[in-house]
Amino acid sequence: MENSKMAFEEACRMVGECCLMFAQNGQEISRERLALWLSRAQEEAVDAIGEPNDALQLAIERLKGR
Repeated sequence: MENSKMAFEEACRMVGECCLMFAQNGQEISRERLALWLSRAQEEAVDAIGEPNDALQLAIERLKGR
């Protein structure tokens, strides 16, 4: 249970950072855009460490309404 709480908190942090980055650059913020950006980060994580990041996966799924 503790791991899922940590993954949720990390997912929230990642989504928040994305929102701040988009806002700082005057860009539109939407669920779809956030999910796409995090999906790209997930691809990089898989390339780098060979497996998906749990927090990224959680954030992507929640943003897509799953």
